[in-house]
Amino acid sequence: MSDLPPKIIQDYHCELSDIQKRLYDEYSRSSAANEAGEEVQGGAEQGKNQHVFQSLQYLRKLCNHPALVLQGEEGRAKKLLAELGSKTDIRDISHSPKLVALQ
Repeated sequence: MSDLPPKIIQDYHCELSDIQKRLYDEYSRSSAANEAGEEVQGGAEQGKNQHVFQSLQYLRKLCNHPALVLQGEEGRAKKLLAELGSKTDIRDISHSPKLVALQ
């Protein structure tokens, strides 16, 4: 292990894109988010904490790129982009400031 160089950690601050904000707001108002919050506060019974992990997985995907949470929902993606006035495809890197920062 001493052969390894020291670990370098670099923090990058980046805001969510407009479509990420929209999807996050929709999720935060959803019943899935409410159920996950109740489980965390109330101490979930065994087997019921799946909602918490599903919520964390959704949010992780959303932060990486919105196309990950809109997979198979091309119509919804196009509608959201049209509402936001974007002329790009959902898979465009500009919808993920995290990826742009890491480029």
